[in-house]
Amino acid sequence: HTGLEGAPSGFGAIRAVRLSAWKGQDRDTVFRVKRFETVRSGAPAAIVRAESALIAKSGESRAILECSALTAGAFRLLGLPLGVLSDLDLAAAPPEGTKLLVFPLNPDMPEDAAKQVVRFLGRGGRVMCFYSFPPAVAGAIGVKIGPWVGQKRPGGFARMRMVPGALPGAPAEVGQRSWNIREAEPVEGRSRAAAVWLDDRGEPAGHAAIVLSDNAAVMTHVLLQDDWKNKLRLLLAMAGSLVPEMWEASAESALAGLGGFGPFRGFDEAVKSMREDFAGSAEGAAMLDKAAALRAEARRLLSGRRTAEALDAASEAGRILVDAFCSSRKPLPGEHRAFWCHEARGVEGRTWDETALALAQNGFTAVIPNMLWAGCAAYPSEVLPSDARPGFDPLAECVAACRKHGLACHVWKVNWNMGGKAPREFADRMKREGRTQVRADGNPQDQWLCPSHPANQELEIASMIETARKYAVDGLHFDYIRFPDQSCCFCAGCRERFEKTLGRPVEDWPRGLARDAQARAAWLGFRRTCIDRVVEAVSREAREIRPGIRISAAVFPDWPTDRDRIGQDWKLWCDKGWLDFVCPMDYTADSGSFESRVRLQKEWAGKVPCYPGIGLSTWPDHADICRLIEQIGIARSLGTRGFTVFNLGAVESAEVLPRLGKGMTKISK
Repeated sequence: HTGLEGAPSGFGAIRAVRLSAWKGQDRDTVFRVKRFETVRSGAPAAIVRAESALIAKSGESRAILECSALTAGAFRLLGLPLGVLSDLDLAAAPPEGTKLLVFPLNPDMPEDAAKQVVRFLGRGGRVMCFYSFPPAVAGAIGVKIGPWVGQKRPGGFARMRMVPGALPGAPAEVGQRSWNIREAEPVEGRSRAAAVWLDDRGEPAGHAAIVLSDNAAVMTHVLLQDDWKNKLRLLLAMAGSLVPEMWEASAESALAGLGGFGPFRGFDEAVKSMREDFAGSAEGAAMLDKAAALRAEARRLLSGRRTAEALDAASEAGRILVDAFCSSRKPLPGEHRAFWCHEARGVEGRTWDETALALAQNGFTAVIPNMLWAGCAAYPSEVLPSDARPGFDPLAECVAACRKHGLACHVWKVNWNMGGKAPREFADRMKREGRTQVRADGNPQDQWLCPSHPANQELEIASMIETARKYAVDGLHFDYIRFPDQSCCFCAGCRERFEKTLGRPVEDWPRGLARDAQARAAWLGFRRTCIDRVVEAVSREAREIRPGIRISAAVFPDWPTDRDRIGQDWKLWCDKGWLDFVCPMDYTADSGSFESRVRLQKEWAGKVPCYPGIGLSTWPDHADICRLIEQIGIARSLGTRGFTVFNLGAVESAEVLPRLGKGMTKISK
């Protein structure tokens, strides 16, 4: 994974590499690099990352990085070799062997790079473009660029329906809830619409979703992760329409990778191990036999060059094998099992009653719904502005559903961060009153309330206590209970309050803190105290109002560093008994790192239960059940007696939750 620092000149200008290890523990260690070598890309496809826009600090920088990572991850999941190029390097020709350039989100492109893409097309190259592309490229692929089009109402762009026969191998429909598109129109005789947009009622939206020409495939929005299984197949069909050997490469990869998940290195090892786990179960043995038969069928089809059918057979074999693996796992009775749910209204397309029932039936014990931010509540509130529509109370529905199905409801608040959720007038008032944060360089951080401001502290406390007073919730859950980073907050109010605590002025604020060791140490303590005060008050007052309520927090994973960096001293909160459990956000797909983190966190938490946060929805594949099972197993092996999964969305609810319920969290009869 690479990011940008400063204004680089592209990968082609690299002359040296600096390696810097991420600190794990505060102790002497040895860092060794093995098999360090240059890898020259001969991949037939390459993603072009819009680094020119990143350097220009485009407002789309975050989206550019996310779209690049998601699209690259999709190619990897399809087993398609992929290179990565910077658009800064496209003044030169793409590496030899490159047949397809993929533009995941490229709002602009250097002129010489656009010319090189046109030359690449002239030599027989192909391109896949998402959402935006330069006019010069549009002319070379025979597609007309249209205007930006926003949805007329939520759900205005909900699905893509394929034009029959236009894109062989693609699903008939693919879900994608886009909020806007960049219209693209076919040019007669040169290109054609391959898919059209439907709204959430199934009615045509009147715009093309995918346009194909002989040398290009254009989607009118970026790739999103909803309906991921079908989205992957659509991506393969688009790539395969331009470079047909992509189908064979994906089918071969799917066959070779069968059984290579979790603790297994291949198909034979996986089947042998699971037969032992099933211990004579006829149902389990039948699943494994079916997977083996489909594997043989996929090999036969591939040898006959029926690649799409071979891929279907291999994919089905893989699905059955993973289902068998899920069924062969064993639950651990008595553990805490929770899902965070970032949407106050619950999983899209389901009521809270349906959501709570699904969680309970699949062995989960708690849900942590995000019901309020620093400047907005999702339910009728007397403390914060509310975005609840008249007559609708998501929190009341959630609590009632949890009570009905025996699930604990821990209300999740995003502290300090308004996150764009607060009404404009509220956010403006906070800034006018000097209650928003300011960075060390003097730039405003308007979406964050200042934690040292007494009125902000009272607002945070009052909003959480109101929830405990008005609703029969089982717990209150802190999130973002910290500063954004070391550069915040240095507002005038922070200076005044800190200097009063210090007992003297700080010269050359805030730069003088770096030269004054005593003031620096006191400043770090001051920041922590601002956060601590809110945690302690909520813990004390909530327990007075509702005895038995449980107080918890989602926290950053590296307590020794983060207590100074972001003012989050969560070990102290555990030591003081302010928390009843803690959820370090261990959002890493690397299970080795996950294990080392949890081992330390359990020690820091002491007597307070540590239910590590597993970042399923931050991984390239939101339905990566095998990795999730592996990390739950690690948490169990370390004796946490519980875990918390991020995040309960549509994919996780439909594809992950039922598979966990087959074995890992199965309810004992």
